[in-house]
Amino acid sequence: MSKDTISCLKMVLAKFLLSRYCGNMPAKSFQRIDEDGTYHHIYNRGVEKRLIFNDKEDYEIFLGYLQDYLTEPRDPASTKKAFTINGRTFRGTPHQPKNYFNKVELIAYSLRPDRFHLLLHQKTRGSLESFIRSLCTRYSMYFNKKYQRTGSLFEGPYKSIHLKEKPNLLLLTRYLHRTGGVSSYPEYLGTRETSWVKPKKGAGNYKNFVEKYELNQKERELLGKITFESKTKPLQASEPEEKNLKPQPRTLEILAIYVIFLMLLGLGLRNIKISATKSLAQPPTIAPEVLSESVQPTNTPEPKTMVIVQTSERIEYVNIRMEPTTRSTKIGEAKDGDTFEFVSINSGWYEVKLNESSTGFIKAEYTSLQDTYTNE
Repeated sequence: MSKDTISCLKMVLAKFLLSRYCGNMPAKSFQRIDEDGTYHHIYNRGVEKRLIFNDKEDYEIFLGYLQDYLTEPRDPASTKKAFTINGRTFRGTPHQPKNYFNKVELIAYSLRPDRFHLLLHQKTRGSLESFIRSLCTRYSMYFNKKYQRTGSLFEGPYKSIHLKEKPNLLLLTRYLHRTGGVSSYPEYLGTRETSWVKPKKGAGNYKNFVEKYELNQKERELLGKITFESKTKPLQASEPEEKNLKPQPRTLEILAIYVIFLMLLGLGLRNIKISATKSLAQPPTIAPEVLSESVQPTNTPEPKTMVIVQTSERIEYVNIRMEPTTRSTKIGEAKDGDTFEFVSINSGWYEVKLNESSTGFIKAEYTSLQDTYTNE
């Protein structure tokens, strides 16, 4: 067998094995790092893109659970209460929720109607996963009871990205505080103090950094690696966790290699050279997870949520009101298909931007939400 034939065989087999490896590579967001002192961007959204925060109370409950988990636990003696059984009075300690004080720190957060983002510092190994599972389970139970529903509230397992470099922390907090909704932005501006939120940097020029600063190319590249939003292909909840991935039987690989070997021998040296030329002209596609940093996307879009009016045949238009109530002053009308930028949600009403200086409220039942992406 000639050297050219052997070289071609090696190249084709390498291409085949590379495609096998990349095809079985776990999604980046599921490569969870469980070590002391690590920082993680945690994300989850409602199943079938449903809302997980319908009103102000929902936000408050979720934040209340964060406070329960991240605040120093009270002295058990101070929580004891009296209760009576068969005429006899006892004092006991009611069931207390799990606590992760000094195990997990909340650096920043952003809650939007259909999703949540958390930037967390895991101080004790193994605590972050337990914390997130407790939080999601507890909130799901509250939500399902309140709205009389059953089944999963979230798409699936939470998604996590390990932040390896400190500059990434500041970029991520900027990203979270630009997406709107309920967030830790006031803590970073110094206008609100919350004991269980631990800002890494804020006040001073932070407001300008979030609202006016334009990212350079390197910063865009870094941001693209630590967020879950994608203009072309959002992460799907159906992606399996790394621990559930099972390698295909090696018997198939061996059989495929053997078949390729026989086919190449049958084609002859001339066809092998042609195949080699085509292979050189079209290098194998490598999954994004194994690309070098220098070829990562350079233009990371900023997410923006839009409110789209959807009326029935019997309703020609919906009213835009000054406040989130039908008794409030009517300030405009919106027809089917009209689109507005989302500002906030309040008791079943969406606050939308009408122009640069004013907003109004539209009932959520006549609308739908859609994410769009804009470059800075």
